[in-house]
Amino acid sequence: MVKRPLHRRLRIRVVAPAGPVHREDLEAGLALLRRRGFDVLEGRFLRERRGYLAGTDGERLRDLEEALDDPLADVVWFARGGYGTTRLLPLLQGEGLRRRPKILCGFSDATALFAWAQRRPARLLYAPSVQELGRQGVCVLKPLWEALEGRYLPLPGKGPLEPHGPFPVAGGCLTLLSVLVGTPWEPALVDRWLFLEDVGERLYRIDRLLTHLAGAGWFERAAGVLLGSFTGMGEGEKASDVARRVREILPPEKPLVTGLPVGHRTRKRPLPLEVPARWDGRRLLFPPV
Repeated sequence: MVKRPLHRRLRIRVVAPAGPVHREDLEAGLALLRRRGFDVLEGRFLRERRGYLAGTDGERLRDLEEALDDPLADVVWFARGGYGTTRLLPLLQGEGLRRRPKILCGFSDATALFAWAQRRPARLLYAPSVQELGRQGVCVLKPLWEALEGRYLPLPGKGPLEPHGPFPVAGGCLTLLSVLVGTPWEPALVDRWLFLEDVGERLYRIDRLLTHLAGAGWFERAAGVLLGSFTGMGEGEKASDVARRVREILPPEKPLVTGLPVGHRTRKRPLPLEVPARWDGRRLLFPPV
């Protein structure tokens, strides 16, 4: 685990391994981090754009490798999500992460990096991207600052009345997870919660992705399922429809927790991955790091 003395400023490397940034939002997020007192270093290709990517594969890889290898860095933080990190996984070395474990912070396309890092010495925080931090009402910041220091606040949700766990949490954005099936970066799920969320997918597409994971044995291996936000669905479609489909394909003895305030939504909160999480009947609880 990554432990830091509370009196020292965290050194944050901000990178864009996926989609191109929105410059005004990025500047607002960077300014917020600096006002908070963090030492912020920007990737040299952070503001690049190549179609739907933040630069070439080589540029994005170079920034990510330099951040992971930085012996003084505490946090590697995604500037935004989008798509593109999966393309880098076969090329990614990240040897510096073994010498100096770090916090990896982001969500959405960061799911790919988290799966890559699951068996490496890192602390994984499914949390807002940097360019979201300055947007009014998007993030609840206090739990985020606490999480960076290893103090994880409870997450409210809906689920069984009886307690379950603790189990470590694996997962992320459903679309990104689905394309990892059968690859070397498919996450370990045995005795873990499987966390899922997504945005902008119609219900039939979500059903198709869930059915794919079920066919690959993910729900059989997982200890239970945690659902975050499912937003931007089709007209009349709701997150409860997703929960209903998950309940159909999840073995009946395994718990399903829904409505966690995590993912593509407003007032989002961070979710630590690979940290034991216990459902107490009302909330998801985490031990301090």
